[in-house]
Amino acid sequence: MKVMRNLKRISALLLTVFVTLGLVQPAKAATPVTITIWSFGNVIEPWAITEYKKLHPEVTLQIKKGELDAHHQSLITAFLAKKTPDIAAVEVSYSGYFRSYPSYFEDLRKAPYNAGTIEKDYLDWRWDQGVGYDGTVFGLPTDVGGMQVAYRVDLFKKHGLPTDRKAVGALWPTWEKFISTGQKYNSKLTTAEKDSCKKKKICYGFIDNAGTIYNAVLNQASAKYYENNNTKDGKLIYSTNPAVKKAFDTTTKALKANIGTRINSFTSDWNVGMNNGIFATILAPAWMMDYIKQQAPKTKGKWDIADLPGGGGNLGGSQLTIPKSAKNKTAAWEFMSWYLAPAQQLTIFKKYGLFPSASSLYDDAALKNYKDPFFNNAPVGSIYTAGALQLKPIFEGKKQRAIDNIFGQALSRVAIGKQTPAAAWQQALSEIKKSVG
Repeated sequence: MKVMRNLKRISALLLTVFVTLGLVQPAKAATPVTITIWSFGNVIEPWAITEYKKLHPEVTLQIKKGELDAHHQSLITAFLAKKTPDIAAVEVSYSGYFRSYPSYFEDLRKAPYNAGTIEKDYLDWRWDQGVGYDGTVFGLPTDVGGMQVAYRVDLFKKHGLPTDRKAVGALWPTWEKFISTGQKYNSKLTTAEKDSCKKKKICYGFIDNAGTIYNAVLNQASAKYYENNNTKDGKLIYSTNPAVKKAFDTTTKALKANIGTRINSFTSDWNVGMNNGIFATILAPAWMMDYIKQQAPKTKGKWDIADLPGGGGNLGGSQLTIPKSAKNKTAAWEFMSWYLAPAQQLTIFKKYGLFPSASSLYDDAALKNYKDPFFNNAPVGSIYTAGALQLKPIFEGKKQRAIDNIFGQALSRVAIGKQTPAAAWQQALSEIKKSVG
Protein backbone atom coordinates (compact mmCIF):
# COMPACT_ATOMS: atom_id res chain seq x y z
CA MET A 1 0.00 0.00 0.00
CA LYS A 2 2.91 2.32 0.84
CA VAL A 3 4.47 1.51 -2.51
CA MET A 4 1.24 2.34 -4.33
CA ARG A 5 0.97 5.69 -2.51
CA ASN A 6 4.52 6.52 -3.48
CA LEU A 7 3.84 5.58 -7.12
CA LYS A 8 0.82 7.90 -7.17
CA ARG A 9 2.90 10.72 -5.73
CA ILE A 10 5.62 10.16 -8.31
CA SER A 11 3.03 10.07 -11.15
CA ALA A 12 1.46 13.33 -9.96
CA LEU A 13 4.92 14.92 -9.70
CA LEU A 14 5.85 13.78 -13.18
CA LEU A 15 2.54 15.12 -14.59
CA THR A 16 3.30 18.49 -12.95
CA VAL A 17 6.73 18.49 -14.53
CA PHE A 18 5.31 17.57 -17.94
CA VAL A 19 2.71 20.34 -17.76
CA THR A 20 5.29 22.85 -16.54
CA LEU A 21 7.61 21.94 -19.40
CA GLY A 22 4.78 21.98 -21.89
CA LEU A 23 5.12 18.29 -22.69
CA VAL A 24 1.35 17.68 -22.43
CA GLN A 25 -0.17 18.70 -25.79
CA PRO A 26 -2.89 21.40 -25.51
CA ALA A 27 -6.25 21.06 -27.28
CA LYS A 28 -5.92 21.92 -30.95
CA ALA A 29 -7.12 25.47 -31.71
CA ALA A 30 -10.09 25.83 -34.01
CA THR A 31 -9.23 26.68 -37.60
CA PRO A 32 -9.77 30.38 -38.36
CA VAL A 33 -12.57 31.06 -40.82
CA THR A 34 -13.91 34.22 -42.44
CA ILE A 35 -17.63 34.26 -43.29
CA THR A 36 -18.44 36.73 -46.05
CA ILE A 37 -21.90 38.30 -45.85
CA TRP A 38 -23.62 40.51 -48.43
CA SER A 39 -26.24 42.63 -46.74
CA PHE A 40 -28.02 45.97 -46.78
CA GLY A 41 -28.86 48.35 -43.96
CA ASN A 42 -28.25 46.67 -40.62
CA VAL A 43 -29.65 43.24 -41.37
CA ILE A 44 -26.72 41.97 -39.31
CA GLU A 45 -26.67 44.13 -36.20
CA PRO A 46 -23.40 45.22 -34.49
CA TRP A 47 -24.23 43.53 -31.18
CA ALA A 48 -24.39 40.14 -32.88
CA ILE A 49 -21.02 40.60 -34.54
CA THR A 50 -19.35 41.32 -31.21
CA GLU A 51 -21.23 38.61 -29.34
CA TYR A 52 -20.50 35.92 -31.91
CA LYS A 53 -16.79 36.79 -31.80
CA LYS A 54 -16.82 36.15 -28.06
CA LEU A 55 -18.42 32.75 -28.60
CA HIS A 56 -16.30 31.87 -31.63
CA PRO A 57 -13.01 33.79 -31.62
CA GLU A 58 -11.86 31.81 -34.64
CA VAL A 59 -14.68 33.26 -36.77
CA THR A 60 -14.49 36.62 -38.53
CA LEU A 61 -17.68 38.08 -40.00
CA GLN A 62 -16.88 40.12 -43.09
CA ILE A 63 -19.99 42.12 -43.91
CA LYS A 64 -20.22 44.01 -47.18
CA LYS A 65 -23.26 46.23 -47.61
CA GLY A 66 -22.21 47.86 -50.86
CA GLU A 67 -22.04 44.57 -52.73
CA LEU A 68 -25.80 44.11 -52.59
CA ASP A 69 -27.43 46.75 -54.80
CA ALA A 70 -31.00 47.96 -54.49
CA HIS A 71 -32.37 45.52 -57.08
CA HIS A 72 -30.18 42.51 -56.20
CA GLN A 73 -28.67 42.49 -59.71
CA SER A 74 -25.15 42.13 -58.29
CA LEU A 75 -26.27 38.99 -56.45
CA ILE A 76 -27.75 37.50 -59.62
CA THR A 77 -24.50 38.25 -61.46
CA ALA A 78 -22.53 36.61 -58.65
CA PHE A 79 -24.68 33.48 -58.87
CA LEU A 80 -24.01 33.15 -62.58
CA ALA A 81 -20.27 33.72 -62.10
CA LYS A 82 -20.22 31.39 -59.06
CA LYS A 83 -18.45 34.08 -57.04
CA THR A 84 -20.85 34.52 -54.17
CA PRO A 85 -20.57 35.34 -50.48
CA ASP A 86 -21.12 32.69 -47.83
CA ILE A 87 -24.37 34.37 -46.73
CA ALA A 88 -26.58 36.65 -48.84
CA ALA A 89 -29.52 38.66 -47.53
CA VAL A 90 -32.54 38.68 -49.86
CA GLU A 91 -35.06 41.47 -49.34
CA VAL A 92 -38.64 40.23 -49.00
CA SER A 93 -39.96 42.10 -52.05
CA TYR A 94 -37.52 40.05 -54.17
CA SER A 95 -38.40 36.74 -52.55
CA GLY A 96 -40.90 36.00 -55.32
CA TYR A 97 -38.09 36.22 -57.87
CA PHE A 98 -35.63 34.01 -56.00
CA ARG A 99 -38.29 31.43 -55.15
CA SER A 100 -38.22 30.71 -58.88
CA TYR A 101 -34.49 29.96 -58.79
CA PRO A 102 -33.89 27.67 -55.79
CA SER A 103 -30.89 26.07 -57.54
CA TYR A 104 -28.90 29.22 -56.70
CA PHE A 105 -28.99 28.27 -53.03
CA GLU A 106 -28.25 25.49 -50.60
CA ASP A 107 -31.36 23.52 -49.65
CA LEU A 108 -31.55 24.08 -45.92
CA ARG A 109 -33.91 21.13 -45.46
CA LYS A 110 -31.01 18.76 -46.00
CA ALA A 111 -28.10 17.73 -43.77
CA PRO A 112 -26.09 19.26 -42.24
CA TYR A 113 -28.63 22.10 -41.97
CA ASN A 114 -31.87 20.26 -41.17
CA ALA A 115 -33.88 23.50 -41.05
CA GLY A 116 -37.13 21.57 -40.69
CA THR A 117 -36.35 21.12 -37.00
CA ILE A 118 -36.64 24.88 -36.34
CA GLU A 119 -39.50 25.77 -38.71
CA LYS A 120 -42.03 25.63 -35.86
CA ASP A 121 -40.35 28.62 -34.20
CA TYR A 122 -41.25 31.06 -37.00
CA LEU A 123 -44.29 32.77 -38.48
CA ASP A 124 -45.51 30.42 -41.19
CA TRP A 125 -45.92 33.06 -43.90
CA ARG A 126 -42.50 34.56 -43.20
CA TRP A 127 -40.95 31.10 -43.36
CA ASP A 128 -42.71 30.46 -46.69
CA GLN A 129 -41.05 33.52 -48.22
CA GLY A 130 -37.81 31.57 -48.06
CA VAL A 131 -39.21 28.42 -49.66
CA GLY A 132 -38.76 27.78 -53.39
CA TYR A 133 -41.66 26.67 -55.55
CA ASP A 134 -40.10 23.20 -55.61
CA GLY A 135 -40.10 23.02 -51.80
CA THR A 136 -36.44 23.99 -51.33
CA VAL A 137 -35.86 25.97 -48.14
CA PHE A 138 -33.35 28.54 -49.34
CA GLY A 139 -33.53 31.17 -46.59
CA LEU A 140 -34.37 31.81 -42.95
CA PRO A 141 -36.56 34.83 -42.05
CA THR A 142 -34.99 37.75 -40.22
CA ASP A 143 -37.46 40.29 -38.86
CA VAL A 144 -41.09 41.23 -39.44
CA GLY A 145 -41.54 44.86 -40.48
CA GLY A 146 -44.78 45.28 -38.55
CA MET A 147 -46.11 48.76 -39.29
CA GLN A 148 -47.38 51.33 -36.80
CA VAL A 149 -47.30 55.15 -36.59
CA ALA A 150 -44.47 57.02 -34.84
CA TYR A 151 -45.64 60.48 -33.81
CA ARG A 152 -44.17 63.52 -32.08
CA VAL A 153 -45.97 64.09 -28.78
CA ASP A 154 -44.73 67.67 -28.48
CA LEU A 155 -45.91 68.61 -31.97
CA PHE A 156 -49.32 67.02 -31.47
CA LYS A 157 -49.78 69.07 -28.30
CA LYS A 158 -48.67 72.24 -30.10
CA HIS A 159 -51.24 71.66 -32.87
CA GLY A 160 -54.16 70.91 -30.58
CA LEU A 161 -54.24 67.13 -31.00
CA PRO A 162 -54.40 64.52 -28.23
CA THR A 163 -51.08 63.07 -27.10
CA ASP A 164 -52.05 59.83 -25.33
CA ARG A 165 -51.21 56.93 -27.66
CA LYS A 166 -54.66 55.32 -27.37
CA ALA A 167 -56.41 58.61 -28.02
CA VAL A 168 -54.10 59.24 -30.97
CA GLY A 169 -54.85 55.83 -32.48
CA ALA A 170 -58.56 56.58 -32.05
CA LEU A 171 -58.14 59.66 -34.28
CA TRP A 172 -57.63 57.47 -37.34
CA PRO A 173 -59.47 54.14 -37.41
CA THR A 174 -59.43 54.54 -41.21
CA TRP A 175 -57.02 56.06 -43.71
CA GLU A 176 -59.60 58.71 -44.56
CA LYS A 177 -59.54 59.78 -40.91
CA PHE A 178 -55.75 59.78 -40.96
CA ILE A 179 -55.81 62.19 -43.91
CA SER A 180 -58.37 64.45 -42.25
CA THR A 181 -56.28 64.48 -39.06
CA GLY A 182 -53.35 65.57 -41.20
CA GLN A 183 -55.39 68.41 -42.64
CA LYS A 184 -56.40 69.50 -39.14
CA TYR A 185 -52.76 69.44 -38.06
CA ASN A 186 -51.66 71.46 -41.08
CA SER A 187 -54.36 74.04 -40.47
CA LYS A 188 -52.54 74.93 -37.24
CA LEU A 189 -49.16 75.55 -38.91
CA THR A 190 -47.81 79.00 -38.19
CA THR A 191 -47.57 81.64 -40.89
CA ALA A 192 -43.78 81.31 -40.82
CA GLU A 193 -44.04 77.54 -41.30
CA LYS A 194 -46.41 77.95 -44.23
CA ASP A 195 -44.21 80.62 -45.85
CA SER A 196 -41.11 78.45 -45.38
CA CYS A 197 -42.31 76.11 -48.13
CA LYS A 198 -42.19 78.93 -50.70
CA LYS A 199 -39.22 80.91 -49.42
CA LYS A 200 -36.85 78.19 -48.16
CA LYS A 201 -38.33 75.13 -49.87
CA ILE A 202 -38.75 73.59 -46.40
CA CYS A 203 -42.34 72.38 -46.26
CA TYR A 204 -43.72 71.61 -42.81
CA GLY A 205 -46.38 68.92 -42.72
CA PHE A 206 -48.22 66.24 -40.79
CA ILE A 207 -46.45 63.24 -42.32
CA ASP A 208 -42.91 62.99 -43.64
CA ASN A 209 -43.90 61.60 -47.03
CA ALA A 210 -47.49 60.92 -48.06
CA GLY A 211 -46.27 58.52 -50.74
CA THR A 212 -45.44 55.95 -48.06
CA ILE A 213 -49.17 55.44 -47.54
CA TYR A 214 -49.38 53.36 -50.72
CA ASN A 215 -47.48 50.32 -49.43
CA ALA A 216 -49.00 50.63 -45.97
CA VAL A 217 -52.54 50.39 -47.37
CA LEU A 218 -51.70 47.72 -49.94
CA ASN A 219 -49.95 45.48 -47.41
CA GLN A 220 -53.15 45.35 -45.35
CA ALA A 221 -54.85 43.42 -48.14
CA SER A 222 -54.78 39.66 -48.64
CA ALA A 223 -53.35 39.93 -52.17
CA LYS A 224 -51.40 42.49 -54.20
CA TYR A 225 -50.25 42.02 -57.78
CA TYR A 226 -50.51 38.24 -57.99
CA GLU A 227 -53.22 35.74 -57.22
CA ASN A 228 -52.34 33.73 -54.12
CA ASN A 229 -51.76 30.40 -55.81
CA ASN A 230 -48.16 30.00 -54.59
CA THR A 231 -46.71 29.00 -57.95
CA LYS A 232 -44.03 30.64 -60.08
CA ASP A 233 -46.65 31.22 -62.79
CA GLY A 234 -48.98 33.16 -60.50
CA LYS A 235 -51.74 35.05 -62.27
CA LEU A 236 -51.21 38.82 -62.46
CA ILE A 237 -54.10 40.79 -60.92
CA TYR A 238 -52.56 44.27 -60.51
CA SER A 239 -55.17 45.84 -62.80
CA THR A 240 -58.20 43.98 -61.38
CA ASN A 241 -57.42 43.68 -57.67
CA PRO A 242 -59.48 46.43 -55.94
CA ALA A 243 -56.88 46.59 -53.14
CA VAL A 244 -54.29 48.01 -55.55
CA LYS A 245 -56.64 50.74 -56.78
CA LYS A 246 -57.67 51.51 -53.20
CA ALA A 247 -54.04 51.95 -52.14
CA PHE A 248 -53.34 54.15 -55.17
CA ASP A 249 -56.45 56.30 -54.67
CA THR A 250 -55.88 56.69 -50.93
CA THR A 251 -52.33 57.84 -51.55
CA THR A 252 -53.28 60.32 -54.27
CA LYS A 253 -55.95 61.71 -51.94
CA ALA A 254 -53.29 62.26 -49.28
CA LEU A 255 -50.98 63.87 -51.84
CA LYS A 256 -53.73 66.21 -53.03
CA ALA A 257 -54.57 67.11 -49.41
CA ASN A 258 -50.92 68.22 -48.97
CA ILE A 259 -50.57 66.53 -45.59
CA GLY A 260 -46.96 65.57 -46.30
CA THR A 261 -43.70 67.44 -46.76
CA ARG A 262 -41.66 67.41 -49.96
CA ILE A 263 -38.93 65.40 -48.28
CA ASN A 264 -37.88 62.01 -49.64
CA SER A 265 -37.29 59.25 -47.11
CA PHE A 266 -33.72 58.28 -46.16
CA THR A 267 -32.16 61.55 -47.30
CA SER A 268 -30.14 64.11 -45.35
CA ASP A 269 -33.14 66.47 -45.48
CA TRP A 270 -35.28 63.74 -43.94
CA ASN A 271 -32.84 63.37 -41.07
CA VAL A 272 -32.84 67.14 -40.53
CA GLY A 273 -36.64 67.19 -40.59
CA MET A 274 -36.74 64.43 -38.00
CA ASN A 275 -34.59 66.50 -35.66
CA ASN A 276 -36.20 69.89 -36.29
CA GLY A 277 -39.89 69.00 -36.11
CA ILE A 278 -40.57 69.54 -39.81
CA PHE A 279 -43.05 66.63 -39.69
CA ALA A 280 -45.02 65.01 -36.90
CA THR A 281 -45.59 61.41 -38.06
CA ILE A 282 -43.74 58.60 -39.79
CA LEU A 283 -45.30 55.31 -40.87
CA ALA A 284 -42.95 53.17 -38.84
CA PRO A 285 -42.14 49.50 -39.30
CA ALA A 286 -40.47 48.20 -36.14
CA TRP A 287 -37.01 48.62 -37.66
CA MET A 288 -37.71 52.35 -38.15
CA MET A 289 -37.47 52.88 -34.38
CA ASP A 290 -33.72 52.35 -34.43
CA TYR A 291 -33.35 54.61 -37.46
CA ILE A 292 -35.07 57.44 -35.59
CA LYS A 293 -32.84 56.85 -32.57
CA GLN A 294 -29.69 56.93 -34.67
CA GLN A 295 -30.62 59.97 -36.76
CA ALA A 296 -32.39 62.06 -34.11
CA PRO A 297 -30.95 61.09 -30.71
CA LYS A 298 -31.82 64.44 -29.12
CA THR A 299 -35.54 63.79 -29.71
CA LYS A 300 -35.61 61.04 -27.08
CA GLY A 301 -38.89 61.11 -25.18
CA LYS A 302 -40.61 63.30 -27.79
CA TRP A 303 -41.85 60.33 -29.86
CA ASP A 304 -44.52 57.75 -29.15
CA ILE A 305 -46.09 54.86 -31.09
CA ALA A 306 -49.78 54.58 -32.04
CA ASP A 307 -51.84 52.07 -34.01
CA LEU A 308 -51.78 52.14 -37.79
CA PRO A 309 -55.04 53.10 -39.56
CA GLY A 310 -56.91 50.05 -40.75
CA GLY A 311 -55.21 47.70 -38.28
CA GLY A 312 -51.88 45.93 -38.83
CA GLY A 313 -49.35 46.35 -41.57
CA ASN A 314 -45.94 45.23 -42.75
CA LEU A 315 -42.98 46.65 -44.61
CA GLY A 316 -39.57 45.11 -45.02
CA GLY A 317 -37.79 42.03 -43.81
CA SER A 318 -35.35 39.67 -45.48
CA GLN A 319 -34.19 36.08 -45.69
CA LEU A 320 -30.63 34.96 -44.96
CA THR A 321 -29.46 32.46 -47.56
CA ILE A 322 -26.42 30.31 -48.29
CA PRO A 323 -25.52 30.38 -52.01
CA LYS A 324 -24.55 27.12 -53.70
CA SER A 325 -21.04 28.37 -54.44
CA ALA A 326 -20.37 29.58 -50.88
CA LYS A 327 -16.96 28.50 -49.57
CA ASN A 328 -17.77 28.19 -45.86
CA LYS A 329 -21.24 26.66 -45.81
CA THR A 330 -21.13 24.93 -42.44
CA ALA A 331 -19.72 27.98 -40.66
CA ALA A 332 -22.29 30.15 -42.43
CA TRP A 333 -25.14 27.95 -41.23
CA GLU A 334 -23.83 27.90 -37.66
CA PHE A 335 -23.80 31.70 -37.53
CA MET A 336 -27.08 32.16 -39.41
CA SER A 337 -29.05 29.72 -37.29
CA TRP A 338 -27.57 31.21 -34.09
CA TYR A 339 -28.31 34.78 -35.16
CA LEU A 340 -31.94 34.07 -36.07
CA ALA A 341 -32.71 31.84 -33.10
CA PRO A 342 -35.51 33.20 -30.83
CA ALA A 343 -33.14 34.18 -27.99
CA GLN A 344 -31.01 36.38 -30.24
CA GLN A 345 -34.07 37.84 -32.01
CA LEU A 346 -35.45 38.96 -28.64
CA THR A 347 -32.20 40.70 -27.71
CA ILE A 348 -31.96 42.38 -31.12
CA PHE A 349 -35.53 43.67 -30.87
CA LYS A 350 -34.75 45.29 -27.53
CA LYS A 351 -31.51 46.79 -28.81
CA TYR A 352 -32.45 47.72 -32.39
CA GLY A 353 -36.20 47.33 -32.83
CA LEU A 354 -36.13 44.49 -35.38
CA PHE A 355 -39.39 42.71 -34.56
CA PRO A 356 -38.88 38.92 -34.35
CA SER A 357 -40.01 36.58 -37.09
CA ALA A 358 -39.76 33.92 -34.37
CA SER A 359 -43.44 33.66 -33.43
CA SER A 360 -42.52 31.33 -30.55
CA LEU A 361 -41.67 34.59 -28.69
CA TYR A 362 -45.07 36.22 -29.15
CA ASP A 363 -46.42 34.90 -25.83
CA ASP A 364 -43.17 35.60 -24.01
CA ALA A 365 -43.56 38.27 -21.33
CA ALA A 366 -40.01 39.46 -22.06
CA LEU A 367 -41.25 40.57 -25.49
CA LYS A 368 -44.82 41.61 -24.73
CA ASN A 369 -43.90 43.67 -21.67
CA TYR A 370 -40.96 45.47 -23.23
CA LYS A 371 -41.19 49.29 -23.17
CA ASP A 372 -38.90 51.65 -25.05
CA PRO A 373 -37.77 54.75 -23.09
CA PHE A 374 -36.85 56.62 -26.29
CA PHE A 375 -40.48 56.41 -27.41
CA ASN A 376 -42.02 57.77 -24.22
CA ASN A 377 -41.94 54.29 -22.64
CA ALA A 378 -44.39 53.00 -25.23
CA PRO A 379 -45.10 49.27 -24.78
CA VAL A 380 -43.61 48.55 -28.19
CA GLY A 381 -43.43 44.83 -27.51
CA SER A 382 -47.19 44.44 -27.17
CA ILE A 383 -47.95 47.07 -29.84
CA TYR A 384 -45.91 45.39 -32.56
CA THR A 385 -46.92 41.89 -31.46
CA ALA A 386 -50.60 42.80 -31.83
CA GLY A 387 -49.89 44.31 -35.25
CA ALA A 388 -47.96 41.26 -36.45
CA LEU A 389 -50.77 38.92 -35.40
CA GLN A 390 -53.23 40.90 -37.56
CA LEU A 391 -51.17 40.46 -40.71
CA LYS A 392 -52.39 38.31 -43.57
CA PRO A 393 -49.90 36.43 -45.74
CA ILE A 394 -49.49 38.04 -49.14
CA PHE A 395 -48.08 36.19 -52.13
CA GLU A 396 -44.98 37.97 -53.48
CA GLY A 397 -44.71 37.22 -57.20
CA LYS A 398 -41.68 37.11 -59.47
CA LYS A 399 -42.04 40.67 -60.84
CA GLN A 400 -43.33 42.14 -57.57
CA ARG A 401 -40.61 44.76 -57.19
CA ALA A 402 -40.78 45.92 -60.81
CA ILE A 403 -44.51 46.59 -60.46
CA ASP A 404 -43.93 48.43 -57.17
CA ASN A 405 -41.45 50.72 -58.89
CA ILE A 406 -43.82 51.62 -61.72
CA PHE A 407 -46.66 52.50 -59.36
CA GLY A 408 -44.18 54.48 -57.25
CA GLN A 409 -43.14 56.52 -60.28
CA ALA A 410 -46.79 57.17 -61.10
CA LEU A 411 -47.42 58.50 -57.60
CA SER A 412 -44.35 60.72 -57.88
CA ARG A 413 -45.80 62.31 -61.02
CA VAL A 414 -48.98 63.06 -59.10
CA ALA A 415 -47.01 64.48 -56.17
CA ILE A 416 -45.20 67.04 -58.31
CA GLY A 417 -48.36 67.96 -60.23
CA LYS A 418 -47.17 66.51 -63.51
CA GLN A 419 -50.22 64.24 -63.93
CA THR A 420 -53.70 63.78 -62.57
CA PRO A 421 -54.27 60.62 -60.51
CA ALA A 422 -56.40 59.13 -63.33
CA ALA A 423 -53.74 59.75 -65.98
CA ALA A 424 -50.95 58.45 -63.76
CA TRP A 425 -52.93 55.28 -63.04
CA GLN A 426 -53.56 54.56 -66.70
CA GLN A 427 -49.94 55.19 -67.64
CA ALA A 428 -48.79 52.85 -64.87
CA LEU A 429 -51.06 50.06 -66.10
CA SER A 430 -49.76 50.53 -69.64
CA GLU A 431 -46.11 50.45 -68.53
CA ILE A 432 -46.61 47.37 -66.35
CA LYS A 433 -48.30 45.51 -69.20
CA LYS A 434 -45.38 46.27 -71.51
CA SER A 435 -42.64 45.32 -69.07
CA VAL A 436 -44.28 42.55 -67.03
CA GLY A 437 -47.36 41.29 -68.85
